[in-house]
Amino acid sequence: MPLDRLNEVVGTRLGNYVIELKEDPSLLRLVIEYIVLNANKEPFNNSLVRQALAWAVPYDTILTRVYANRYVRLYSVMPKGLPGYTEYGIVKYTYNLTKARELIRKSGIDPSKYTIVINYNLGNDQRAQTAALLANTWGQLGFKVATEPLNWPTLLSKTEHGDFDVYIIGWLPDYLDPDDYASPLFYGGTRFKVLNVMETSAAEIPNLLASAEIFDVGDAVVVVGPRGTGAKVDVPSGKKIYVVQYEVDFEATKPVEKSVGFVDINPAFYRNYDVDALIVAARTHFDPTLREALYKAISIASNRDPAIIWLGQGKFFMHNWNWVQGRYYTPLELYRYDLVWETSDAPVVNIGVKDYKNGPDTYVIATIGWPQSFDPAASYESFGWDIFTQIGTTLVTFWRENTEYVVPAGAVAWAHDEDGTTWYFVVRGGMKAYDPWNNKAYDITAVDVLFSIWRIARLYLDPSWMIFTYVDVNASSVLTEDEFKQILAQGLVTEHAGKSYTVKSWDELMKTFGYSGPTAGVVKLKLTQPYPAILPILAAPFTMIISMEYALGDKYQQAVADSNNGKNPAAWAKYVISGEDDATHKLLHEKPISTGPYYVADYQQDSYIVLRYNPYYWNATLWQQLYGFKP
Repeated sequence: MPLDRLNEVVGTRLGNYVIELKEDPSLLRLVIEYIVLNANKEPFNNSLVRQALAWAVPYDTILTRVYANRYVRLYSVMPKGLPGYTEYGIVKYTYNLTKARELIRKSGIDPSKYTIVINYNLGNDQRAQTAALLANTWGQLGFKVATEPLNWPTLLSKTEHGDFDVYIIGWLPDYLDPDDYASPLFYGGTRFKVLNVMETSAAEIPNLLASAEIFDVGDAVVVVGPRGTGAKVDVPSGKKIYVVQYEVDFEATKPVEKSVGFVDINPAFYRNYDVDALIVAARTHFDPTLREALYKAISIASNRDPAIIWLGQGKFFMHNWNWVQGRYYTPLELYRYDLVWETSDAPVVNIGVKDYKNGPDTYVIATIGWPQSFDPAASYESFGWDIFTQIGTTLVTFWRENTEYVVPAGAVAWAHDEDGTTWYFVVRGGMKAYDPWNNKAYDITAVDVLFSIWRIARLYLDPSWMIFTYVDVNASSVLTEDEFKQILAQGLVTEHAGKSYTVKSWDELMKTFGYSGPTAGVVKLKLTQPYPAILPILAAPFTMIISMEYALGDKYQQAVADSNNGKNPAAWAKYVISGEDDATHKLLHEKPISTGPYYVADYQQDSYIVLRYNPYYWNATLWQQLYGFKP
């Protein structure tokens, strides 16, 4: 439903029922809308042109008319509500064609020589209207401008390979951490030989850096630059000074033109060594005061040079027929359908898909688009992740509205070493994966869990960066419970329900998590670096557990043997290749498997998806507790 027409349907009646709207203007969602410029292509590789285009956006018209006042202005990569959000030192772009024309003049380009094509996803009315407004205002700068809607998979394919001028898109968080905005939306893919972060004095900066970029973030100053000497700086006095010193590893840094958007590089194909150093520094340090200062500097940088033009951040609202009960809001914009119910007298009506009808036992959702893939290791968009939320079980999860800490799901307990670089997950026993296409169920063990995570990195498709950046999958392994008990005896740290504990035995760990049921082995994940947000990543739907046997078929037994039951996962490279030609991807792309509350029972491309209760769901007793229902 286009936002500018939402009020037209609110209050619509069907018998005794009505479409209701719940909204709270004081509550902001973490969803954002933005315009991506291809910074690796003329004329968008000119910083003055990028700034000019930012000054030629009719923000007020877009947010009030197109988005019906359900978005507020956003000025940088970081939305309000996350550490690093700031309006200090921010340029608040407005619609100013005079300033935009002056910047075009200074840029030295002739805009009449360029045709800008603005892409957006077919069926998204807000983005279609926004593109039309941009075509008009940017046309007044002298550019030829065309708009081109694309179906969702085509848009994603073209843009991730840099085959675009401009496109309009949105972002929902993959996991709840500021790095999930800074890294995917702004990181340019630079690798570093040296990266040091220190608190120091202004007098010491010329002895540390060859040149410097200074970010006054309000309560501190962040200074970043290449390692060396001679930097000339004018730093505000009386504030804490953080210095980020780096040396680029040019051999390890992939060229921009060979990079993949949202995988190796941000969607604008924009690279800035100073910015990349800030992003890597922020993601690898636990000190919350330092992290917030670094993320504020990143926010300011994303605002000063707008390779991405930030449009707006969503306000909270929710609408549905009022026979639907129990819907809840999370910042990830994903909720479980099995926690929603309908009143017993919900109307039974045809929905126009085969013989399916709405009714008390059928939940019908109308939406736009289509999942990029049914393979969780390949899909990096909201529709696909919504499906995986229903058909998948991840190691950990956020329960309903709670986003303060994760709770057990596929793992019943976890712990890590003192520096946070080695994590251990005790896998739940009794889990099964259901293959509805052949009506077959597979037992899930720690080998399947490690394979699921390893495979994401190996395929190297859109969401893979969240695994290979932080997890060394080939250094990870499967442990027996006896092997894990020996490690536990030396002492490990765990966090549960917002509290931290030191544990030294299996019984102590299980007691901490309140679990006494069956288990199916232990997964050891070796991180590439300490990372504060590793648990939220493992709660993201793309990490859902799949069956290794289903994925590999008749190669399964040999693959398990070659890896010594998961102790050497690198051996699996013989059975899984990178890219979309991989056999496991081709299988799961069309025929997903289920470890969650539902399974995909039927679908027709670009038309409908039917989900049914998973008869092998490990937590089906929840439905009996909530509804007295047993599938």
